[in-house]
Amino acid sequence: MDRIKIKISDFTLLNDYKLWGNYRPSKYPNRHILSREITNGKANCKRPFRITLMLYYDDVKDDFTIKFNGSIRKWYFGKNTRQNLTKSQLKECIMLLTNKIGIREIDLLNAEVTQLEIGVTLLLKSYFKGIINCFVKHRHFTREVRETSVYLKSKETKEGKEGAFKYKFYDKLLEINKNDTNFFSDAKKMNVQKKFNCFRFEIVLKKVCAVPFYKENADTSDKKKEKADTLNKILENWEEINYELYKHISTIHFVDLISDEKEINIDKLGKRDAQKYLQFTAIKRNGFFEELEKFELNNTSTNRSTKVKSFFKNYEYFLDKKIDYRNELLQSLKKKIDSLV
Repeated sequence: MDRIKIKISDFTLLNDYKLWGNYRPSKYPNRHILSREITNGKANCKRPFRITLMLYYDDVKDDFTIKFNGSIRKWYFGKNTRQNLTKSQLKECIMLLTNKIGIREIDLLNAEVTQLEIGVTLLLKSYFKGIINCFVKHRHFTREVRETSVYLKSKETKEGKEGAFKYKFYDKLLEINKNDTNFFSDAKKMNVQKKFNCFRFEIVLKKVCAVPFYKENADTSDKKKEKADTLNKILENWEEINYELYKHISTIHFVDLISDEKEINIDKLGKRDAQKYLQFTAIKRNGFFEELEKFELNNTSTNRSTKVKSFFKNYEYFLDKKIDYRNELLQSLKKKIDSLV
């Protein structure tokens, strides 16, 4: 569990309900907006993470709604954290949040979850440097590199807005220190950066109700039943939701872009292997993703997916694969998830 967007429409105020300030203007004449920031005093960290609560009052409908959007993982542990939430820690986090908001715990548990990020951080050995670039393709998703992060995004909506589903890969240590101008001159931090790779994988749901990932067929009807549209359901389906991380990362095309090239004597290659090797050298010269884009543009066959898989296989054929990076990563991921459930 990481970032989450919640809408609380049905709630009962407690005696110690906190007063709101910070009036904000609304574009609707009948709506009034108040806000306040909350931190977790029990986090005991140098850099606490703030969540902004928004209180909306509609004087026509005469109803109140509380919303917030932020990382409850960071709120619980502190801003610069590599820790992952366990189920028991999420339960405690919910209890702490309800005390801060001033409502009953059951009201927060039953509140509507509209957006959600789940993710996991793995502390890997240094030879995994560059592992995020090895996740090269997933179905018809768009691949995008932004600073030190790799995204695989589902199709945009008809209105041109971002799709409801995406994957994100990045180096957590680099992300934590992205605003630290002294990072590369800090001997201690650079020593950690050289020894380890702080790999993070996230699944981002921009619209929970629109993604089949969190739905299942009910036993008695064909209607879909949400698995994660409330915090209570997230807790109920905690194990399954976390193992979805493993299932989904396993379906993404992984190509070893880390291993070195084998020593090849081209004179001893057969005609077919020689053609494959020419393609391999072009990839090494021009870049993997540049050559993949050219290949896909020219690939007009009916079995496009099979051809792309062959492109990946032919490239890896000429690598000196001493380490099975994909398998080691998946094993580490499963161990971490086992510890969270």
